[in-house]
Amino acid sequence: MSGEIGLPPSDEAFAAAGLLDDLTGAGAGAGAGASGGGDDDDEAGRAAAIAGRLDLLRWMHGHGLTIEEMVEAKRTFALGAAVGDRRLLPGERLTIDDAVERSVLTDDQLIEFATAFGLRPIGGSPAGEIGLTAAEVHTIELFELIGALFSRPEMLAFVRVVGSSLARIGAAAVSLFLADVEGPHIEAGSSELELAEKVLEANGRLDGFAAHLDPLLRRHVLQAIERTRVTTIDDTERFKYRYAVGFVDLVGFTALSSDMPARELARFLREFEAQAHDVASETGARIVKLIGDEVMFASTDAAGACETGRALMRAFSDDHVRIAPRGGLAYGDVVLRGGDYYGPVVNVAPRLVDEAVPGELLVTEEFAEAAHPCVFEPAGRRQVKGFAEPIAVRSFVMD
Repeated sequence: MSGEIGLPPSDEAFAAAGLLDDLTGAGAGAGAGASGGGDDDDEAGRAAAIAGRLDLLRWMHGHGLTIEEMVEAKRTFALGAAVGDRRLLPGERLTIDDAVERSVLTDDQLIEFATAFGLRPIGGSPAGEIGLTAAEVHTIELFELIGALFSRPEMLAFVRVVGSSLARIGAAAVSLFLADVEGPHIEAGSSELELAEKVLEANGRLDGFAAHLDPLLRRHVLQAIERTRVTTIDDTERFKYRYAVGFVDLVGFTALSSDMPARELARFLREFEAQAHDVASETGARIVKLIGDEVMFASTDAAGACETGRALMRAFSDDHVRIAPRGGLAYGDVVLRGGDYYGPVVNVAPRLVDEAVPGELLVTEEFAEAAHPCVFEPAGRRQVKGFAEPIAVRSFVMD
């Protein structure tokens, strides 16, 4: 590849393009100067930084980037990631007119789907354009074809769920790299080139990754189908289903997290999420979402939700001396939309959390009547926000 690309530009050419400017000012030697070594150390630090930057630039040239592309990457604070970015999403960024020429869809259709997927302009996109690649255009065409089976509004609603889910996966992948790879490399004083190579390696791990998710997606679709079979209300209703819905949050977390260093907070949240998912898997519930220090889950039966609530409360009780869990459970008909649940049952459950004292799990009367053989104690009537009349509640006896 290097033979086809040719020799790299001279050091002077890199410098003339401004690719070393940020290393030649006073800030470049701040780390060395802070150690007390004086001007000589500053000069040595700048020289080492420049040598490391030149190694990076030559490596980037070897991967096919021009000086102009390097300058643009530096302008957008992506110099060390430019090669990895190209590996991550290869292909020309097309104008919408060029995309239409390569597609069977109209510009309105492409833009409609791109918007539903949550696609935004990225590096290299033409000015004022999303900059779809040919591969993305092909994917949108496939969704348009699949969508022929469904109504347009419902198909686009599904696409938005796919887009938001993929956005979360993408954000989680980036967070994983930053915390587990880039952060330690920076702390260890690794060179720009070493980190750029790690970025390229990490992005390369995505090659073919999506294809391996296919069996897992199919299993999750089947699990969702089986949940609807056991929660169906009658032979004709296809919007409402009967579920137990629960919320558990951590009293004291806000105060605790305000004193936590970022690294410790990240570890705490990781363990909190892991406990929630582990408990749900063991008890047959589904984690719907995690909102800060609160977990929402759904179960196909009330007794199962009792076990999930009990297990979550116990798991979180042992987590930290300065926090205590509390929860709320409700049971009844909910509307299924986009993988989430809606309706009065979903609204009342978190309100019960607000009414519960630390260590308490409050439930509605309807939940208690459906949750045999779980044991409950009367807990009076509560005037909860959003409901005109007081609600009779019971307290779950966990032991």
